[in-house]
Amino acid sequence: MPSRTRVRRTARNKTLLSSRDFTAYLRDKADQLAPADLQTLLSQSETAHDRAEKERETHPRLRRHVELSLRLLADHADGQCPQIPYHTVSLLAVAVLYFIDPLDVIPDWIPGVGTSDDALMFELAFALGRPGIERYCTWKGISTDGLLLPAPPAARKGGAARRSAPPTRRRR
Repeated sequence: MPSRTRVRRTARNKTLLSSRDFTAYLRDKADQLAPADLQTLLSQSETAHDRAEKERETHPRLRRHVELSLRLLADHADGQCPQIPYHTVSLLAVAVLYFIDPLDVIPDWIPGVGTSDDALMFELAFALGRPGIERYCTWKGISTDGLLLPAPPAARKGGAARRSAPPTRRRR
């Protein structure tokens, strides 16, 4: 009987969805995105702008992410920024499409938490597409303050992070 109790506790404590699940979804959909899909998305940009404006109080970073994503996508569709990797473009497009859809993991009409999964999706898209986003912001003269989370230590140093070995004890 004790093993059943442990199994039940483990099952209760298990997270239903993790950021890995969202990352896998984001990468999978980004791989499926075709360039023609951007035109469809950009035709709905007004909807995305309006929804982002409503999130000004709840998720201010989300609003900034949506606005920058739509600018980058529009510039890409107009052929103005060919130096941005398509990987970055597709990640941001998937994040915007996810944001526009009100029936996602957490339905958007639930007050206070409905757009939390949308905010997570943008955080992940911005983390995965960071180099392209930084390149775009530099090209446009846009500050990335408040848009990007701090880079991991390996990315900041320009190489692999140093791993220090645990201290060893000397025998006397």
